[in-house]
Amino acid sequence: MIHFLHPVFTILILALIVYSFMEVYNNKSYKSVWIIIVTMIIMIGFRKFVGADYPIYLRIYDYVGEEVSFSEFFNNKKEHFLGVEWLYALLGKIVYVLDAPFFIFTLIIAIISIGLKYFTFQGSVVYPALSMLLYIFPSYFTSDGGHMRQAVAMGIVFLSFSYISKRKLLPFLFMIYLAMGFHNSAFVFVISYWLVLVPLNSFRILLLVLGSIVLSPFEIYKYISLLDWLIPSEVHSGFQAYEMIDQANPGSIKLNDIIYLLYTYFLVTYNKEACEKIPYYEYMRNISVLGICFYFIFRGSPIFSSRLSVYFVIFITMVIPNIIAAVQKDTLKKSLHFIMVCFVIFYYFVYASMQAPRARYNYIYDNYLW
Repeated sequence: MIHFLHPVFTILILALIVYSFMEVYNNKSYKSVWIIIVTMIIMIGFRKFVGADYPIYLRIYDYVGEEVSFSEFFNNKKEHFLGVEWLYALLGKIVYVLDAPFFIFTLIIAIISIGLKYFTFQGSVVYPALSMLLYIFPSYFTSDGGHMRQAVAMGIVFLSFSYISKRKLLPFLFMIYLAMGFHNSAFVFVISYWLVLVPLNSFRILLLVLGSIVLSPFEIYKYISLLDWLIPSEVHSGFQAYEMIDQANPGSIKLNDIIYLLYTYFLVTYNKEACEKIPYYEYMRNISVLGICFYFIFRGSPIFSSRLSVYFVIFITMVIPNIIAAVQKDTLKKSLHFIMVCFVIFYYFVYASMQAPRARYNYIYDNYLW
């Protein structure tokens, strides 16, 4: 049986596909894509009991609003009282005391998390609509429409890229501090400021990825106690609800393995052209390479391989559209774009079949606007 997402999401994805064709074939971006982005924000912001973590976040919102005083946000034990990162809780407290319902808070979160991401795409990617299309699966549903705290942290991390490219350390560190106020795991991204300066070529990229694959069976993450602090305990309880794409045995090949190898192919094959034509491509490339390496190193832990690598590998949504833009041969450019569109369509049906029913993004999706 073929499964589909809710019709509104299907239309949004089709619209982004159309815009991506317009970008690649006309070699320009379109401001009107913001109409799609605003609709995406509304669909996530006004969702009604959609996403596996929704009930948990609703309880946190009510608890912080009713039980936590503003003074507790500034004492040394604020994590003990709040149970979540302080800046996320503070924002929720402010919205709550204004007597706003929870869906207003989720709307504000969606505006920040989704808006920051597309704003960054517009500033750093030749084809921003294609970047947003690649971002959708699965991050739009599982992060923006699920793990809201990490979604905002990812948006701030995206925004920090401009400070990395301008080599402004203090503003970059401030961005990381803000991101950690929404999710502790954003701390891992601090290494990116120096990582982007590491000289890489196609051979070195391939060597790093292959080395990470070799390290995968050793599960070295089990010996790094810092990881338990970066991934709060409540993540483990709700993770299985809808995060997993496949349930393969640890030693078998997973769908994500193939996806990350596809990303590696793009990084290795078109590295030279992209470096020559795309400003700061080396920076976003290095970040993406580390994300792929993290994925394979943490492969034995579904939580670590997704939650820690995501801050880095998500930059592949900027890298691949820029690679396509850098390719000089027109037929190859269009062929690569077509491959990525087919990849998105394939992922659409995978997500609609395996994750959407549990997260309620299929026909049972509900929204406060109707």
